Amino acid sequence: MRTISNLSDILSNVDALLLDQFGVLHDGHAAFPGAIECVEALHSRGLPLVALSNSGRRAKLNMDRLVRLGFPSAAFKAMVTSGELTRYDLVSRLSDGRLKSGSSILILARGNDTSLLDGLELQVAELGDDVQLVIISGAEPETHSRDDYNRLLSPLARAGVPAICANPDTSIYTGEGSAFGPGVVAEDYIAAGGTIDYFGKPSAAMFEAGLEALGQRDPSRCLMVGDSLHHDILGGRNAGCQSLLITSGVQAGLVEEGVVPDFAMDQLRF
Repeated sequence: MRTISNLSDILSNVDALLLDQFGVLHDGHAAFPGAIECVEALHSRGLPLVALSNSGRRAKLNMDRLVRLGFPSAAFKAMVTSGELTRYDLVSRLSDGRLKSGSSILILARGNDTSLLDGLELQVAELGDDVQLVIISGAEPETHSRDDYNRLLSPLARAGVPAICANPDTSIYTGEGSAFGPGVVAEDYIAAGGTIDYFGKPSAAMFEAGLEALGQRDPSRCLMVGDSLHHDILGGRNAGCQSLLITSGVQAGLVEEGVVPDFAMDQLRF
């Protein structure tokens, strides 16, 4: 692993970049110092960028947030999220009959966001409904404990209701620092006897979607920038990409045995 001070130090061997959102570009509330300027500098040099995120929300909502935080939308060829991949999966389940029209879906999300179901013949579960599928796309540790989620979900897990984890991150940013993420809620669902389908990094499908959005034919010339050894660095390495770990991110302190990035720096800086 090589520690660098500036991203420009290694760009001679890079044709395109995949950029994680949380922990690299922003903390959910504000852009990190230097991040907007770095994105602008990369764009001005003609380097294709794709934001690759484990957000359980749809791609447009995430891109809209980047713009609100000051990032230029023109700099990004695409936003690829695990929420968008989940949306594709819901369409597939409706098409092949795994989900029936009108099925009741329980969605756990920040801000009660149910946009994953917009335009689909599915309904958001209400109290007393016969739930056919659970979607864990976000967690709100500020107001709900792990025990709260367990009390809600354990009966469904024991009853054999399948679930999707649309955001496998185990830690997230809150206004008071880091806290447990939806990936932890999904782990508890499995521990209670349930089954989970995961969408997001480090899965091959997520990186295939990111590379396709870049139009990048040679992954070895693509740099994955992230703060998670498990989600970003491992996933990028398995996809054949170079990798850069941002060591100040919320997930950078988590250990992943045997996973070493090609490069490391304290924060995104051109």
